[in-house]
Amino acid sequence: MEKEAVELLKKLGFTEYEAKVIYALLRLREAEVSSISKVSGVPRTKIYDILRDLRRRGYIIEIDSKPIRFSITDPERFVDMLIETKKRELERIEKEADTLKHLIMVESEIKSEKTNYIMKLRNPSDLFSLIDTSSVVQAGSTITSMELFKKYLRKVIISPVDFILTRDALYVALEPLGKKRKEYVIVVFSDPRIVKEAIKLFPEQYRRD
Repeated sequence: MEKEAVELLKKLGFTEYEAKVIYALLRLREAEVSSISKVSGVPRTKIYDILRDLRRRGYIIEIDSKPIRFSITDPERFVDMLIETKKRELERIEKEADTLKHLIMVESEIKSEKTNYIMKLRNPSDLFSLIDTSSVVQAGSTITSMELFKKYLRKVIISPVDFILTRDALYVALEPLGKKRKEYVIVVFSDPRIVKEAIKLFPEQYRRD
């Protein structure tokens, strides 16, 4: 049971030593440092700092006696404190995630203003993961890359170069993506005028299903 309790406390964010001290105090309810160290197995050289930190965070109480004794907060209150702490952490994460989402949107807007740029990838599959395949208008593949394209796209046409045309951008590979290379260079045309003209090149019957 001790091992299970310690592992559970670690999952809740406590270090191994902190978890062992908390479990020891839950058993002892109130004890001096030497007893806590003995029951928890935490070295005396470490336990003072751990006890003071747990007290600072409100999980245990320091009793003014000689020698000094420590007591765990009421078990039910201790669990309630953990729940409240995790709720606050979740709220903080949600706020940070919202901030990150905003930053990503701003960065995307800045990137779209660049209209055309070079993308370098280590793995051709990264290109397909970046593209929303439902927005693909047409994909063209060299014979070398045909199997690779078929793996990610339902239908492609034979082309002198590898390219993927979406409603937002045209991706053109400088070398066949099906050929093993240390680095793959993709030219991205996201200028709306270029994309619009490229889409016109493919009548409806030739577009991807």
